[in-house]
This record gives sequence, structure tokens and C-alpha cells, in this order.
Amino acid sequence: MTGRAGRTWRARVGIVNPSRGDVLMYEYYRAAPPGVIVVPTALNLKRLTAEELERVLASYEAAVADLAYEECDVIVLGGSPPVTFKGHGFERDLLARAQRQTSAPVVALVRCEVEALEAVGARRIAIGAPYTEELTEKFAAYFRAAGFEVVATRSLGIERPVEMAQLPPDASADVARALRREAPGADAIHLTCPRWPTLGKLADLERELGVPVTSSSQSVVYGTLRRLGIAEARPGFGSLLERLAGEPARA
Repeated sequence: MTGRAGRTWRARVGIVNPSRGDVLMYEYYRAAPPGVIVVPTALNLKRLTAEELERVLASYEAAVADLAYEECDVIVLGGSPPVTFKGHGFERDLLARAQRQTSAPVVALVRCEVEALEAVGARRIAIGAPYTEELTEKFAAYFRAAGFEVVATRSLGIERPVEMAQLPPDASADVARALRREAPGADAIHLTCPRWPTLGKLADLERELGVPVTSSSQSVVYGTLRRLGIAEARPGFGSLLERLAGEPARA
């Protein structure tokens, strides 16, 4: 897919961001090819509490309808915690309700993460997150149910998304290094959460640690470009995105 006739943009990617989406947008534009534009909406999540996550879940459908009006070509339900704290399989109902609002394909961010890990051949994974330990464990439980063996997790204990956005890129890189030391048998490391910076460190980490290192932001780029039939990304952002040119488009 290369955009509708007469349009300025090659593709329009709608993203429903539970909190703000600032870091995700920045990293998306770093990796995506020219002509792909992000159309964001935000649900004003302030803290990663059960009450706030429930409120966000109830707001997704209206947000998707808003992005459908904006004629997006693919729509991402951003935020893994709203889905993973409900457990594996919950996203099927959420996606079904969201899909009724638009003819464009809708995908959950957590599904993009699963696809990313599958693409790099990962089965035994180590997970790093800026979240609280409780939310990180729910994320790990989701991935176990999805068929992965989670051999280690590490979290920073942050509850406010705005604090995650202000972390330096070295924060996620240090977590990846610690996970590699803790779980040398892991065949991939995944840095979840698109609100902390990850993208610029992935290629260097892969060379240093000797295993694929994926992240939420990178997974969104990969998952949306595949669904758009765009088989390219800017170089230098990890082995996952280098795979795009050799893979078929995903419906």
C-alpha cells in the first residue's frame, strides 16, 4: 500500500496513546521512511493504576472513531498495560469493538510486540520495563500465555508515565545489559513501553550483547509498516526493522 491517489502522505498511521505518545512519535519518525505520518490521540493517563487503566480501556472505541474520521490507514491501540493487566486474550474483544469503528485495520501495540519477538525467532525472552514490578509481572504473564518462556524481568518501579518520558536513553540500555547478565540463556531481550527512549540504542545493544534486542516503539514501526505494505525503514535501528525488506505484507 502506498497511499491513496492524490494524497500528500504515503500513509497515515493513527495511534491511540493512553498517556501522551511523545517519545513514541519521536522514535517512529526516526525509523519510518519519508511520507509516513503519525496521527495521534491521547487519553490523558496520569498514573498506572487499576482505576486509570480501566478508564483508558473504556475510551479506546471513541478514540478509534476519531482516528477513523481522520482517514488513517492503520490504527494502533497503544499502551500494553491496559491490555496485559486484563490477561492474555482480552485484546480480542477490545479489538473487535474497536474495529467496528473503522474500516482500517486496527492492531493492539502488544500484538506488535508479540509479532516482533516472533520475527526475530525468540522463544526464551528477558523483559525490561520502566513500570512497577506488579505491572511488569502482568506483562510477563501475558507473554508466557502467548507461548514465550520468560527467563528474567527487570523493572524501574515508575508509576507516572511523564517520569518515564524523561528517562535518558541509557536507562533502557542499562536494563538490557543487566538482563543479559542475569539471563545469559535468553535468546532475545525486549524493552517494553513506548514512553521511555529505546530506539537509538537497539543496534548497538545487539552488537554488544549478541542477541536481538527489541522494543515497543520499534515493534509499532515494524507492525504498522508491514500492514501498510511498506517494506522499508531507515537503517540503524535494530535487526527487526532490517527484516522488513524480505518479509511479505501483513493483512
